[in-house]
Amino acid sequence: MKEKQDYGQLIAPEEGVYAVMPNAAEALDCYLSIARAIAGPTDYELVLENFANRLRALIAHDHLDIVLLHPTGTQICYEARMHTSWSHTQNPATPTEESPIRDVLRGDLPYILTDDAWTDPRFHFEGADSEPLFQANLHSRIVVPLRVQGELIGSLAISSHKKSFYNEELVVLAQGAADLVSAYLFALERGKEAKDSAIAEIEATGRERSLRIGALQLTEGMERERQRLGMDLHDQTLADLARIRRRMSGIEGGSPEASKELADIQEELDHCLEDVRGIVEDMKPGVLQMFGFSEAVDAHLQRCLRNTRRPMNMHVQDLTDGKMDHLQDTVRTAMYRIVQEAVNNALKHANCSRINVRIAQQGGNMSVTIEDDGTGIQDMDLHSLSGIGNIKTRADLISASVLFDRLNAPKGTRVLITVPMSSGTEVRDAD
Repeated sequence: MKEKQDYGQLIAPEEGVYAVMPNAAEALDCYLSIARAIAGPTDYELVLENFANRLRALIAHDHLDIVLLHPTGTQICYEARMHTSWSHTQNPATPTEESPIRDVLRGDLPYILTDDAWTDPRFHFEGADSEPLFQANLHSRIVVPLRVQGELIGSLAISSHKKSFYNEELVVLAQGAADLVSAYLFALERGKEAKDSAIAEIEATGRERSLRIGALQLTEGMERERQRLGMDLHDQTLADLARIRRRMSGIEGGSPEASKELADIQEELDHCLEDVRGIVEDMKPGVLQMFGFSEAVDAHLQRCLRNTRRPMNMHVQDLTDGKMDHLQDTVRTAMYRIVQEAVNNALKHANCSRINVRIAQQGGNMSVTIEDDGTGIQDMDLHSLSGIGNIKTRADLISASVLFDRLNAPKGTRVLITVPMSSGTEVRDAD
């Protein structure tokens, strides 16, 4: 058998030489010594080293390992005196079903006492990770469960290079030591999990913040580009279309059919001009920049009224005296785009005759409510990837919340968007 440096010097096993059994007073002193040694340290390695050193006075051993179970069906092994491939440093988590002591870890056996683990079939089955038994020359073994308030949380295994070294009396002592250390190990494990969870949450929050800042900055850049395109359309395209319209209005004569065709083209061109002006206003919300949020929303409602071919009643109410304009420009623009999307959705899908927009302040938050008297939002609408999906995405980017309510008396839909007044400051700080 090839000797491995991590396992220390292998010695020839002896048969029929039993570990010395301490008397009751000596055992009590050992337990007290163990309790004092493990109390205080929060490092697993140090706790395990102190425990193994004190336990040697109670039960002689060449190798000690503690296995802790996890709800995922895996386990982590901590070793003292020798380190094998079972160790958490090489295998942070391994399936419990591959453990050679799974009978104890599953609660199928109250303990395992073996004179020779090399030949004991309980340690060897298909898929069993039993190779370290041979590599580390582990023959005699005691394996007892670790329990906390009756719950099985892992195991304590004590091993010797010698064969037939342990007996039933030593199993009782080993179980006593396991009961002594299990609660402390359980507390350490819960503390470690809480620490890891806190670190992961901090890292995730940091990643989320970075992603949100990046997305907001990208959105801000896209908004600037959108406004530039709006200015180009206004300065060039609208001017070109208006010039063509004037030239066509100056054309006279021709057959009645040609005159009618020309009139139809002029009418279509008028509609085209109106559409382009609407697109320009959507892409370049000059009213928002010049007059503020509530005026921009009101201007959008008025455009919708002009373009709607059915009777409509639209109204905006600002209960905050313009405090929405105290928000960061990126956040204010995003809120405006959300309101645009919500109003457009109501006009397209709700078959409504009334749309009211209300701007309010709730503590440190600003809110906008869009309410209509239409057919009411359906559950399937909430999974839309277009209109409602766009609203949710824009809201997430500015840390806003969105609630969609189906109204019954009177029927309709209410959309409530709430955003912290501090939203967007992190983007400014990042700059």
